This record gives sequence, structure tokens and C-alpha cells, in this order.
Amino acid sequence: MKGTIHERGFRAAVSMLGAASLISVALASGCGGASPAASAKAPARPAQAPPDAQGARKAIVEQREQREAQRAWCVYLGELYQRATEQAKGWPKFEQCTQMTTMASPQMLRATSECSLAALRRFEGDPFTAAYAEEVSRCGSEAMTATTLPRADLAPYMAVLCGRIAGCGDLDYDTCRQSLEDGLGPQLERAIGAMNSRGRHAVRACFGKLACGGDLGPQISACLDPIMDDLLWLPG
Repeated sequence: MKGTIHERGFRAAVSMLGAASLISVALASGCGGASPAASAKAPARPAQAPPDAQGARKAIVEQREQREAQRAWCVYLGELYQRATEQAKGWPKFEQCTQMTTMASPQMLRATSECSLAALRRFEGDPFTAAYAEEVSRCGSEAMTATTLPRADLAPYMAVLCGRIAGCGDLDYDTCRQSLEDGLGPQLERAIGAMNSRGRHAVRACFGKLACGGDLGPQISACLDPIMDDLLWLPG
């Protein structure tokens, strides 16, 4: 592999993406057979949008933090490139990398980047091995744990999701909230907590468009999968 770098190598070295995708698997298995055990057909409750007191200022701050976190990720990929190729020159795709945007929250992205870079600098030898992939996977897992969404902040997503389900007549609102929060709350908190505001907006919009009837688990997974797969940018 010396002298060149392949997408396979990058993906092996940042295999925490696989760990992120496991959340979707857990979601599918955890609520795929959800049944309306106590369907009293309560009317759907309208989802309340969270207040945004800071408005545009918050958006500007997040954009800046997002760019800085993305640059930290690119620094890591650049060192990974140089380790793989043994070239003193910089990574040719560094500037392209810094211009990319993903669905990861700045906090999750920065934590993953810094931990991965520290792991790379400690690791001796070829980083494209199972041992190094395991180390970086730990970085991604710890970053997602650190950015887990507080239970109270999950409420707006549950309101949209259960409002849609109750509106379909598949399950009453209160039963839906209790069932999903007890069964899937930790997975949703972990997944949504890793996303930036753009990703979270996409999840809420998708939850509000679930099809009536059928298995709930695969539909929730279909809302999360594209976003979880876009937490980190990798060169093609």
C-alpha cells in the first residue's frame, strides 16, 4: 500500500462509521414489532418547535464551530495519508476536505478527530490493520457517548414521531411515547446527539412523514441511516 492510498484503507482506519450504523440496527430490532397494546385512539398532539432565542446568531456560531471541527478531521486524515504513503508533502485533498460539510455535530466531530489523531500518533507501524481500526472505533464510540442527547431534549422528536403514529390511528399518543422512550430512548439519544442541527432537522422532518401501518422499526431506521452514514467525510 506504500506510495498510494485507497478508500478501503481510509474506511478501515475510521471504522467508527460501522459503530454508528449499529444504532440503526438496534432501532430496527428494538421496535420492529411494536404493537398497539393499549390503543385508545387519543388524538395526535401537535409537535412544538423548540424556542430559538438566539436565532441567526446561534446558526453563525455553529457554522464556525462546524468548519473548525471539519478542519480538525482533515488534519487527522492528512496525517493518515502521510503515514500510509511515507510522503513529506501534504495531502492533496486537504483543501477539498475542509470545504466539505457533514451531519456530525461539531462536538462529536472534534472529539472523534482529536482522539483519532492521538491514536494515530501513538500507533506504531501500518495503521491499516484491525488493531488500529479497533482503536479508532473506540474514539468514535466515546465521542458519541459524550454527545448523547439529554432525555429532556428528546421530547420534540418523540412529539413528532408519536404525533404521526397517533394521527394514523396505529397507536395512541401516550402509549407510543412511553413505549418508544423506554425501549428506544437510549439509542435515539445517542444517534441524534451525534448530529448537528441540519441532521436533527432532517430526522424530525422524516419522523413526521412515516407511512401509516407496517413495521415502525425499519421506518425509523430509514430516517436515521442516511444521516448516520454522513457523520464523517471520507475521500472517494
